[in-house]
Amino acid sequence: MRHAIIVVGNQEQRADQLPELKLRNNEAVRTSTWFACSNQDDPSRLLEGRGVFIRLFLAPVLFYQFYLLVHNTKLWAGKRPLILVRGRGLASRIAAYAGNWGGGDVVKADQTDAAPLGPTRFVLAADGSLKLHDGQS
Repeated sequence: MRHAIIVVGNQEQRADQLPELKLRNNEAVRTSTWFACSNQDDPSRLLEGRGVFIRLFLAPVLFYQFYLLVHNTKLWAGKRPLILVRGRGLASRIAAYAGNWGGGDVVKADQTDAAPLGPTRFVLAADGSLKLHDGQS
């Protein structure tokens, strides 16, 4: 079983439908959602909707929290978790770099033409399958 962590950084992503994953050999996927805010039980105050000073204060805290989540998930599951990031906002960048350092595989989960973030390993295709990112763009 593979674990996937879906990153939600702003209100539009919160309202969007969650991406679907289809892994090879019909491997089961357990998904969880990480909200870019200090309180996971009340995700109404996401990082992207706050002022600049609050973002600067919260960014290192959220980075460390997400790093621990990914690292502990990897230890618990025994496999590298997939981190599904959408967009290129601050929350997506925090999740991509912290997740990569924590031992996860970053997946570009939106279908836009924007270049993936630096640590992206996979790109989510329209049919839900993962394609290895070639490193160009």
